[in-house]
Amino acid sequence: MPALAQTPTLSDVRQAIVLHLIDNIGSPSISISEVSHTARRMLPLCELTDWELGDLIARSAIDAGFAIEPDEVGP
Repeated sequence: MPALAQTPTLSDVRQAIVLHLIDNIGSPSISISEVSHTARRMLPLCELTDWELGDLIARSAIDAGFAIEPDEVGP
């Protein structure tokens, strides 16, 4: 019987965010939407809302010394 996929823990999500930040250590700022897309690709079963994930990304990035780039909205 195949193993059931588990919902990632908050620690798993933080780890995905930190890995993205480490991969982009040379950049002084990050885009929340870019990190969000990366985290959702790494953890497709993540149940956090977009707002919750964005908040976690912003807090993690600021704690690590990154600036937050504004996401482009509409034309």
